[in-house]
Amino acid sequence: MARIITLFFTIGFICIAYANPIANPRADEIYKLFDSGHFVSDEDNRKLLDEYKSTLSADDIVRQKIYIRLNCWSLPTDTSEKIKAAVDYADEYLQIYSQPTPSSISIDLQYCKVWYLHMQGKNDNIFTELDTAIESAYQLEDLRLIADGRSIRGAILSYLGNFSAALEDLITAQNMYESLNLTYWANVNLGEIASSYRRFGDAETALKYQIKLEQNYLKHQQFYEANQTNGQIALSLEKLERYEEAIQHNKKSRDFWLTQNELVAAANTSVNIAGNLIRLNRLNEADTILQTTKPLITPDNDGSYSYMNLFLAQIHFKQGHYNQAIIDITHAEKSFNANNNIRGLNQTLQLKSKIYQALQQWQQAYEALESFVESHISQDKKVFSERNSEMQIRFDTNKIQTENKLLIQRNDDKKQQLEILQRNKDMQIVIITLVAIILLIVSIYAYKQVIRKQLFRRLALTDELTKLANRRYTYTQGNHFLKAAQQSEKPFSIISFDADYFKLVNDTYGHDMGDKVLVKLASISASMMRETDVVGRVGGEEFLILLPNIDKTKAIEIANRLVDTIDKYDWSQISPNLHQTVSAGVTSYSNEKDLSPLLLKADKALYSAKAAGRNCVKAE
Repeated sequence: MARIITLFFTIGFICIAYANPIANPRADEIYKLFDSGHFVSDEDNRKLLDEYKSTLSADDIVRQKIYIRLNCWSLPTDTSEKIKAAVDYADEYLQIYSQPTPSSISIDLQYCKVWYLHMQGKNDNIFTELDTAIESAYQLEDLRLIADGRSIRGAILSYLGNFSAALEDLITAQNMYESLNLTYWANVNLGEIASSYRRFGDAETALKYQIKLEQNYLKHQQFYEANQTNGQIALSLEKLERYEEAIQHNKKSRDFWLTQNELVAAANTSVNIAGNLIRLNRLNEADTILQTTKPLITPDNDGSYSYMNLFLAQIHFKQGHYNQAIIDITHAEKSFNANNNIRGLNQTLQLKSKIYQALQQWQQAYEALESFVESHISQDKKVFSERNSEMQIRFDTNKIQTENKLLIQRNDDKKQQLEILQRNKDMQIVIITLVAIILLIVSIYAYKQVIRKQLFRRLALTDELTKLANRRYTYTQGNHFLKAAQQSEKPFSIISFDADYFKLVNDTYGHDMGDKVLVKLASISASMMRETDVVGRVGGEEFLILLPNIDKTKAIEIANRLVDTIDKYDWSQISPNLHQTVSAGVTSYSNEKDLSPLLLKADKALYSAKAAGRNCVKAE
């Protein structure tokens, strides 16, 4: 189980490890092994950590902190008690390293704690802590910690069904990982993006990502990661109702776990195989598999334990063993409730109602079905409540409000129908099921409309090549920031930069290569800015950065860091012998009435940088 956690291993301190004045080659070698993401068994993981600790001197404070962070992410999590102990470990060291703030170790320990709380199912109260930690990472301007935090938050949001916010975080993290050339972690994050598409209902897109990801892992002989991706492929095939293919992929995954002597993981995969066999109506095969895995899957393994009992209930229901099915479904319901898995709980309540119908216990059937409908309504209300603020800002809300009113009306109609069904138990089951189906369809339709509107708006405001803000949107935001500066008397700065000798790049390497250079410049500059900043492409190779609440001195520092980062980037990854630099001009608001004078000052400073030999920064 510790190995699963290391997939979300968030150690954003590579430069710290090698800036240490105390030499310790073996400790650095062990650290690189952990951060590379390559598979390490639980036993070897513990041995390596113990060896790492044993090599440290008392005054090696930097590596002592690294050990604490490594250890936090490597704690065992195979029981609820061990997960609680892991949370306590993170809390203990958060107290010790509470000052100074923010610090890399406190941010990473906060990420670690939040992930363990997520494993406990305590998802309602973790986002305040997680958001604060990510904000602290932005204050430190630590791109790795920012990427790790947003990847973790995106993964949790995706698990909870908030796909729009999840993809925003995950795609931001993806750009940062790629900018930092962290290929392994970019692949891990890409797997989360694929899972989000699958959970949202777009299994075809998810499958394309996953197949590519698996091939990439196999190419680099990362067999553990390839096996995990193979399991995700099986889930996508299941969503696409390609059950036979899903079974074959799950069997392949189970065989891998058996070769690693991971019997519990193999049993978890067997549960997935049984689920697909049930969908193919191969009940005896499914029952045999589940009975074999039953001794290995305990209530502490809440995810597999829930579905194992749900699948057993489905088998016994179809075989007419209704009393045994009630026992199984009760275990499943209790476990789904404990781990706050609403999707699984809804399946359980629906099946529970059917079992009681078969037993002609109408009151219990009605109560189970009523709980199923209430759960659906509660989930819909929660999702729409969480997204309402974002929708009000980003989208034309008129249509969404109309759709929400329609959903509310559906809910009211359903209450009336439940009252009717109470008087007519035979009819109530049919009507309430139809209402639930209609509600689900309307919800999916409404959400897809929101995503579609979001896409259209982004296309209208985004440069097609670089995915940055286009000229129109950049100038609109510039006017907005200028008005805010005029009213609040707070600073506002602008950085204008463009690619040096870019015509020579196009003439020498071709326009396709020139486009790749522009895309990389956009990626680097966007990844270095705050969420509140705007980076836009305003011309062919011309870019503009808007920095609200930043004075000229700070803006010059930022511009110098940008120019230096671009100069030091390994451009040979794009084309051999290619080296690209930029020149930048900086200016700040000083009682200008509109944006045009500021832009002219920035252009004048940029011209001065060009005249000074390029690859530098000048201010006006």
